[in-house]
Amino acid sequence: MKTQNRISLLTAALTIAAFVWSSGLSMAADKGIMDPTGTWKLATINAETKAKSPERTLKLKLEGGKLTGTIDGRSEINGKVKMFEWAIKDTKLQGNAISFTVTHPPTYGKGPDSTTIYEGKITGETMRGTAETEWSGNTMKRDFEAKRFKE
Repeated sequence: MKTQNRISLLTAALTIAAFVWSSGLSMAADKGIMDPTGTWKLATINAETKAKSPERTLKLKLEGGKLTGTIDGRSEINGKVKMFEWAIKDTKLQGNAISFTVTHPPTYGKGPDSTTIYEGKITGETMRGTAETEWSGNTMKRDFEAKRFKE
């Protein structure tokens, strides 16, 4: 093979490798799955108005094939803001598909716990899917969108 052809082939291979490396699609090397580790800003979306809720902070960590994390919450009563942080559970990560559950007591008042199941897909630095909340026998389903926060 001529030297010129070898250089062109090597340049093409290096260009492709650089593109894959910089694409932001970080795959866990040994599992072939997305690595969602990091801080995400998550908002639910009203199906009718398309209005987004205030953002929540979702912190995820993939370690040893196990996904763990927390999501924050807040309540405001009489002008006083109270912040919460709840652990996620029932986590699943297959390829770019992700799901997890958050169960927490009411942020104000008394009543049964609320459970939300998040199911979505990760594409680059964005996660999109549905959030289905069950509380006191009622179910509400919304879309959600999360963007990875650059720290």
